Amino acid sequence: MRSPNQFQFDLKLSQAVLNTFSTQIAIVDRTGYITAINQPWKTNRELSLLNRDAVVGDSYFSLWLKNVAKDSDRSCINSLDRAIAEILNRQRNDFKLEYVYGNGSNKNWFSIHLEKFQDADSPKVMIAQTKITEYKQMESCLRSIAEGTAAATGNEFFYSLVYHLTRALGVNYALVTECLRGDIPMVRTLAFWCKDDFGQNYEYKLAHTPCQRVINGLPCHYPRNIQKIFPQDADFAKFNAESYVGVPLLNSSGQVLGHLAIISENPIEDGSLELAILKIFASRAAAELERKRVEEQLIHDALHDSLTGLPNRSLFSDHLTHALKKYRRNSNDKFAVLFLDLDRFKVINDSLGHTFGDLLLVTISQRIQAYLRESDILARLGGDEFAILIDDIECISNATRLAERIQASLKLPFCLGTHEVFTSVSIGIAISDSSSDSAEKLLRNADIAMYKAKALGKTRYELFNDTLHVQVVNRLQLETDFRRALDRGEIKLYYQPIISLSDNKVKGFEALARWQHPQKGLVCPGDFIPLAEETGAIVTLGWWILQEACYQLREWQVSFNNPALTMGVNFSQKQLSQPFMTESLVQILETTGLAADSLRLEITESMLMDNTEATMKTLEQLRALGVQLDLDDFGTGYSSLSYLRSLPIDALKIDRSFVQNLDRKDKNNKIVEAIVMMAKSLGLKVIAEGIETEKQLAALRGLQCVYGQGYLFSCPLHHQSLKLWLDRWNY
Repeated sequence: MRSPNQFQFDLKLSQAVLNTFSTQIAIVDRTGYITAINQPWKTNRELSLLNRDAVVGDSYFSLWLKNVAKDSDRSCINSLDRAIAEILNRQRNDFKLEYVYGNGSNKNWFSIHLEKFQDADSPKVMIAQTKITEYKQMESCLRSIAEGTAAATGNEFFYSLVYHLTRALGVNYALVTECLRGDIPMVRTLAFWCKDDFGQNYEYKLAHTPCQRVINGLPCHYPRNIQKIFPQDADFAKFNAESYVGVPLLNSSGQVLGHLAIISENPIEDGSLELAILKIFASRAAAELERKRVEEQLIHDALHDSLTGLPNRSLFSDHLTHALKKYRRNSNDKFAVLFLDLDRFKVINDSLGHTFGDLLLVTISQRIQAYLRESDILARLGGDEFAILIDDIECISNATRLAERIQASLKLPFCLGTHEVFTSVSIGIAISDSSSDSAEKLLRNADIAMYKAKALGKTRYELFNDTLHVQVVNRLQLETDFRRALDRGEIKLYYQPIISLSDNKVKGFEALARWQHPQKGLVCPGDFIPLAEETGAIVTLGWWILQEACYQLREWQVSFNNPALTMGVNFSQKQLSQPFMTESLVQILETTGLAADSLRLEITESMLMDNTEATMKTLEQLRALGVQLDLDDFGTGYSSLSYLRSLPIDALKIDRSFVQNLDRKDKNNKIVEAIVMMAKSLGLKVIAEGIETEKQLAALRGLQCVYGQGYLFSCPLHHQSLKLWLDRWNY
């Protein structure tokens, strides 16, 4: 049916058509007299400003009640009279007015709409009144609840919601729940307003309750007799409940997360308002519940290993700290820490691939778990390292027997798909004692003992004690420290300038890593790079160095307005052989904004001897990106002219051992001269390393070596010191 506002009237409009509308309608002609009034106007018993006794032929002033007492009612009538006159005088086209009429339970809201329409070139006015009490009630309820819950989030929101629902809707009880996982359908209340105060949250089964229907995704309204309909729900009798309204909480995928419900001691006959309100706030409650679950998952993920689901190092440290505090209160509460490191895992991982390696780690964790008590904690610390906290032990033998059982179990073969693999584990054990002053120290002691087991032949366990050889402890301590050095920001980059020997201009830099150990001071690369190689940290370290160096160079290019500056970075064999290596490099260049030809990757001749075909293919990919390749320490490896011709390189770096001997007139001069000449014939640049004296510099200039670096110009400097050096240098 068309609404009155859409209907096009004309002179032939019949009274019968007007009577078909439920809205109260009257028509006023251009002279101000009533030409039509529909039946709802005359028969509607709602108390309003409309005069039911108005008849066709009267002036439009007779449309309204006379002698109204309230000033607001008289003001509304005056506004309507003026608006009708203005429409008839073509001063406006329409007018809308909302007003409230009556008192107490008889108070209702109405909307009156005046609209002009043409009839044979004569303006007429259609007057339509609609009752909007329910709309206003909903608006008021929504505003009340929205204002009450606006600033609340998380659990606070759920409590605020149930409280304001009961106040706005005039009910005794309100609850919001979340579904529990399990074979039996159950929910847990997140917040529960119980007549005069918040009730204790609790879990309950859905069977034989109206909530069962709601959790199945259907809104639910029981206007009365809820106790008789659900006699097995004891809560209804306890609450003296008469009526119930509930709606599901649905997430963005349509999954039911829980439900929102109100319960009243009085009947809720219609329920449409309550259902509408609950549906609106169920959407926000579902969003808050979904966010709550995401936060809980994030917290879980932050404390657990994503692969095995075991506690991670952080959570394990928390458990260990708790055990240590318990032991300090009572020395009888002894415990032990087992540090486990798999033997030969790298070989298995490299040969079968990471998918099988991950599967092996998961299977190993499950096999170890089978030997633990419920109170014991197994954690994955990272890579192939695990730790176990066994609480409430009587003596050391409790820990050693567990270590023996685990080792025996892990010696059995593992079936990974079609592959059968064998591995073993080295275990270090640390027992709680009076000198145990931190969880970190206990874990470190177990780690040291594990490395002693590795050093003594693997596939065994060792107990930590203070008589461990100092050198072994120092070595293990250095390695342990290095594992965390990058995360702690202890690895620093220093930069050594590369100088054009013809004009003394700075052409670029080489990035060199230094370890600023908190106790030992500056540790040179010769001491920690082998550690990085042994522990596998060289890849992480290498990519970090590369990214930091690229960021720094781009900053200098901009600040010195010199985009021609380049940066040399040592590239390891493990980085070179990584899957998606070129993609990772491209990402770094894009992230830092550095042009590819500004980066010089320094590789060694020994790297080129390993897996030559694959290495050459990777180098060609790097050259295709525009990255420059320098052959580092040239002259100390497998150098030959035919070999060099096949390499996709841009420059040779003459090893410092040849440069340092240029002070003496011997065969070194000839070697350096031959290298420079050979490079020129191949179209390669030459960079001399380790220039320390003016005599060496003069000799290199005489040989027409293009670039050089060394202490004669500058030692490697931190970026702040290098900035000062550049300001003094003839840049």
